[in-house]
Amino acid sequence: MIDLPIDEHLPRIVQELRGARAIVIVAEPGAGKTTRVPPAILAANLLLAEHPNLVMLQPRRVAARASAMRIAQEQGWAVGEEVGYHVRFDRKISARTRLRVLTEGILTRQLLDDPFIEEIGCVVLDEFHERNLNTDIAIAMLREVRQSVREDLMLVVMSATLEAEPVAKFLDDCPIVRVPGRTFPIEITHAASMTGGIVERTVDALSREIENARGGDILTFLPGADEIRRVQREIEPLAQRMSLSVFPLHGSLEAEQQMAALAPSRQRKIILATNIAETSLTIDGVTTVIDSGYARVAGFDAQRGLDRLELNRISKASAAQRAGRAGRTAPGRCIRLWSAKEDAELEPFELPEIRRVDLCGTVLAMHGWGKSDPRLFGWFEPPEETMLASAERLLAMLGALDAKKEGQITSLGKRILSLPAHPRLARLLLAAADEGMIEQGATLAALLSEKDISFTERGEHPRDRVPKTQGSSDLLLRMEMLERAERSRFAATLRDEGIDVQAARQIARTREQLLRIARTAKPRNAKPQADNGDHSRGSRPSSLVISRPLDESALLKLALLAYPDRVCRRRGSDPLAGVMVGGGGVRLARESIVTRGEFFLALDAHQDQRSGAREALVRIASSVDVSWLEELFPQSVRVERSAAFDEGRGRVLGLRRVFYRDLLLREDRDDAVDPQQAAAILAESLRSRAREIVESDEAAKNVLYRIALLGRHISDQPWPKLDDTQLAEILANASHGKRGLEQIRALPLASLLKSQLAYPMDRLLETEAPETIVVPTGNHIRLEYSTTDTVVLAVRLQELFGLLETPRIARGRVPVVLHLLGPNYRPVQVTDDLRSFWSRTYPQVRKDLRARYPKHAWPEDPLTAKPEAKGRSRK
Repeated sequence: MIDLPIDEHLPRIVQELRGARAIVIVAEPGAGKTTRVPPAILAANLLLAEHPNLVMLQPRRVAARASAMRIAQEQGWAVGEEVGYHVRFDRKISARTRLRVLTEGILTRQLLDDPFIEEIGCVVLDEFHERNLNTDIAIAMLREVRQSVREDLMLVVMSATLEAEPVAKFLDDCPIVRVPGRTFPIEITHAASMTGGIVERTVDALSREIENARGGDILTFLPGADEIRRVQREIEPLAQRMSLSVFPLHGSLEAEQQMAALAPSRQRKIILATNIAETSLTIDGVTTVIDSGYARVAGFDAQRGLDRLELNRISKASAAQRAGRAGRTAPGRCIRLWSAKEDAELEPFELPEIRRVDLCGTVLAMHGWGKSDPRLFGWFEPPEETMLASAERLLAMLGALDAKKEGQITSLGKRILSLPAHPRLARLLLAAADEGMIEQGATLAALLSEKDISFTERGEHPRDRVPKTQGSSDLLLRMEMLERAERSRFAATLRDEGIDVQAARQIARTREQLLRIARTAKPRNAKPQADNGDHSRGSRPSSLVISRPLDESALLKLALLAYPDRVCRRRGSDPLAGVMVGGGGVRLARESIVTRGEFFLALDAHQDQRSGAREALVRIASSVDVSWLEELFPQSVRVERSAAFDEGRGRVLGLRRVFYRDLLLREDRDDAVDPQQAAAILAESLRSRAREIVESDEAAKNVLYRIALLGRHISDQPWPKLDDTQLAEILANASHGKRGLEQIRALPLASLLKSQLAYPMDRLLETEAPETIVVPTGNHIRLEYSTTDTVVLAVRLQELFGLLETPRIARGRVPVVLHLLGPNYRPVQVTDDLRSFWSRTYPQVRKDLRARYPKHAWPEDPLTAKPEAKGRSRK
């Protein structure tokens, strides 16, 4: 073995660990902590015989495999014998393996199954600065184990870039050991003058490095697999001319492909990597690092329950780790594709996953750990309340927690927890197993958990292509694509059909693993639960009823059980847009075949940062039948009945609305309405229009004005004011049994107003403000009342012959205004002084009218003439 900086510090590390049984090691990149510290602990015989094994946690699978292999190489061991690894879907450990390299999730599962972790004497948490979610859970769980049942358990926390003091304090003020690391100098330069996007700038920098022929391998950091493939296409022609090999390195690759990128090569090579190459990996031969300065970071919108993948600037800690890859085995250089000014503005560390990712599985794990309230768990850094609440809501919808019993874990929740999969996928697998659909369920779960089998990357498969067919589910379409890939043995020509062969291989492998997982699930006698955890009314959750033979709806119900929070209703104005449970907007990708049906499931909804409307982009959707929601989630479906006054129809209408949680499923606007409720709503609607309704009825208006006039002139009586409030009250009392305005207008409104008058006011209304007045001909002529004291009697002049004085009302206090009409019934004079009219005006009127209407009587003395109701011929 070559000497490494960590070697001279190993005795002190062992000594401190022997005394404190916990230690924090801060060792710069290249110090050798990952490969030298665990074997040194084992060699020092610090572990008790009953707890003989050491576990080292790595945040990434490729790092776990590579670390185990490097340790085996340095120690002369064999992988799977003295040292081994266990990552998702890949395990090389035997009964003789004492040093076991695991990804953190594997240890979390072991802790849930066996909190005493009897076989483990020491746990090393490597690259702790990355603050992986499972790392945060692991350190908190391990501390609790140490404090309660395993005082002998040793904990070692290691990182190259770490704020050591908070970690040491969390571990009961354990000692800190700092180790210098770099054995070779690294020249860091900034190349901010380059133009273009990430891919263009990287290709430019790589081209210059290749043409400079400095020697040594080149490690290039890019945000994701899409950028890696694009850079590889651009750079490969030049690399071939210069006899260089190009290797991609990212999490979607098969293990063999990942290890090929790390293995020594006779030919100079270019490694295009994501941030999985930042830590715990010494790639022999690398002397140059080209750093784009970006990474794709997983996030989670707790308010909307949506995952997101954001392109972010890396932190200073990450930049230091990347640069450190260049100085492991020889002097190196790091070319940063950003300016020195931008470098100074980088955040010190990445935001921990616990503050930015979905905590659904974590919260369920807390319940399995015995914490019914995860807020009481001894977190290294507690998550935000919004993140916890979001996780609890989803778990309740999945039926894993009982929302009505303080969030207690249900029997279904325990079954979900027993499977090493995200609670969504575990729910799907359990339902599939219970219904005899385990193979199909595993396929669906694999498609939903891995990279999309359909190309969506720029330049390889158009994102805006319009589908040639329509269908019920993009997920079923992908099942067909996987079947085609398997039939063709994953032929490279599938790329022309829009199938990502590499993704298809990974999905097939994942399906086999999920099949094994599903087959370990404990069967249940009853049908699977499918509700939101609300059992307050004693109702039993419905079962997933699937007809035989299997059909599309049976498969789509499985997806619905796993994603009950992703139900969407299509917007009528835009078939590609919808609103999801919770109120968030979604937009179907143009290549989706789910273009019909009012409801669909947004299976891969991701927040689209480019959307001004904050719509989530959905590439995989499935149609949803409303009856499925009522069948599978009866406790989440509710009916709301209401009634409201419809202005357009002028009546109270009943409204029956059916909701799935807060998503409207259907509504009936002609629902039956309780008569009392209808009357109350109608009465309320009348308040602002009561006067208009009354005054639109001539008889009622007349009574209203008559009462008002008497209220002004006969003040010794308590006349009702009949203002807007009182009129509204009168109409409200009359609304019983009514639903519409027409029914109100048809009421005897005048009588309703008169009914407000007690004796003697009812008599006074008829005598002092009569509806009609008797004129000398004996005719009853109607008086016209108004809002003022002007009361008009429009009458033909001949009918008043013999009447000397102007009629008066209201105990003689209000004179009637006479509109004296000619034979044509048009006014010839308006007066409230009849005596004066006869004496002064009548002679001239007689002269004018006599010529115009010779057949009518125009006596010289109207006071002695006989009144006439009609004209007569003169002799």
